[in-house]
Amino acid sequence: MSSFSKAGHLVSLLNKGDFKILKVFASSLKNRQFLNLSTLSQYSDLNQSLIKHHLERLVKFGLIGKSTLGYTLLVTGLDIYVLKILANRNIITAIGPQVGIGKEAEVYLAHDSLEQDKILKMFRLGRSSFKQIKRKRDINAGVGNWLLLNIETAKKEFDILSYLRDFSSSFPRPLYRSFHCIVMEPIYGSRLSEVENIDNPQLVLERIIDSMRTAYQKGYVNGDLNEYNVIIENDNIFILDWPQAIKVDSVNANTVLARDVKNILKFFSRRFEIDRDIQNTINTIKGPV
Repeated sequence: MSSFSKAGHLVSLLNKGDFKILKVFASSLKNRQFLNLSTLSQYSDLNQSLIKHHLERLVKFGLIGKSTLGYTLLVTGLDIYVLKILANRNIITAIGPQVGIGKEAEVYLAHDSLEQDKILKMFRLGRSSFKQIKRKRDINAGVGNWLLLNIETAKKEFDILSYLRDFSSSFPRPLYRSFHCIVMEPIYGSRLSEVENIDNPQLVLERIIDSMRTAYQKGYVNGDLNEYNVIIENDNIFILDWPQAIKVDSVNANTVLARDVKNILKFFSRRFEIDRDIQNTINTIKGPV
């Protein structure tokens, strides 16, 4: 069972006091990783004996960790606190099946209070090397805590998608962010990597290139573009996964853009026998508006 599935199961088992303690931990993440009884009492307005009771429950459920340094929030604890926020605001009222998983995120189908489909993306950057992620991502150099890193990464993707969506429908529409979770409009389609036949592959390629051009003209290079993070629905395309995006004025922007272009053109050449010059494609993407 994933930590998020576990969190969904535990929500009904926690009481108001439990969530009050989780709130203190979540609210304190930027300032301190470990909390003691005195600090928890100060910010929760609960006496220390009652706090001990709630901490015993939260440690038992695997939501809080205990060490000689004090108590610390675990990923499932943050998951369950986020679920409570989403439920209280009727943004998400039911969790469906997991529809995607990677080394950096889990993706779930969910429903809101009107039983409309939504997508939840929960960041899980702790599965990879911290040094490797810092090398690949434009993130705050001072971030050393995995929960904070996931929160910062979620914020980065939410902000970029919110910005790019104003210029093209080929980017997923983000609806809400809470800590390390993004709620998005659902996309119905298949990953490009899974599609064997396309009626007009040339048109699909042109739309991908056009979307890359839009993103570039608005200041961003995806940085991890390939057939696995492009969704195709009929002839429409959606480019996923933007937390690794870099700005076009970054030192390595040209190298990253060339790699993205090469990945896409290589796939279309192999799968659909469509050949297009890499440099000409780069020039098209970087060309004047």
